[in-house]
Amino acid sequence: MTDGESQTFGKDVLFQLQFTPMFSGLKEADIRSLTEGARVVTFGHEHHLYGEGDAVIDVYVILDGHVELSTEADGRRSVIEVARKGTVIGDAALFGEGRFLMTARVLSQATLLAIPAASFRAKLEPRIDIITHMLSTMSFRLRMLVRQIAELKLKTTAQRLGSFLLSMVAADEGAATVRFPYDKKLVADELGMKPESLSRALSKLAKVGVNSKADNVVVIADIDRLREFCAEDDLG
Repeated sequence: MTDGESQTFGKDVLFQLQFTPMFSGLKEADIRSLTEGARVVTFGHEHHLYGEGDAVIDVYVILDGHVELSTEADGRRSVIEVARKGTVIGDAALFGEGRFLMTARVLSQATLLAIPAASFRAKLEPRIDIITHMLSTMSFRLRMLVRQIAELKLKTTAQRLGSFLLSMVAADEGAATVRFPYDKKLVADELGMKPESLSRALSKLAKVGVNSKADNVVVIADIDRLREFCAEDDLG
């Protein structure tokens, strides 16, 4: 599929939606109704998806890839979140003034489900039960962002980077190997630090068994040890 080309979605996408927080727990018939007219679109590296303040035409579900969400104030751009597979973006504007709150930019390549906003909103209006469910999932995501902001103020750069690495680990204990999912400069932006600070943070994490390898690979010797380090309040 070429950049921006669209196609209708099939059962595989419907199955994926059933495991997306905003749609999980809904009946298949309700999901099909809400996503009527939706299309699968694929965009390449650094594609500008929408801008802060733009009118909402579509809301998007990330089926694969990453999308950077940022805002700008006083001429300075700040990365708020790098949204991953399973995230719905642009949904907050459905319940507000109908304009996007942030700017969205595709990283590397991403496949999205574009859902027509007007139709989506119209289908929602008579369904208080579904609105309540969706507001609940949006509230959970907001709490996660608030937690992220708190970490920016309360945690060291090494702890923030450690928490980021742990978010990519599937296991609960033992060792793990992860790879930075996108450019380290963007990771630094997302974690509220400069690229050189990220490098220093990686060096500090070596003391708790975290070692950086080639090709953006990071080896964690002991997940529990890193988790304890990230939870410490006073690092002396």
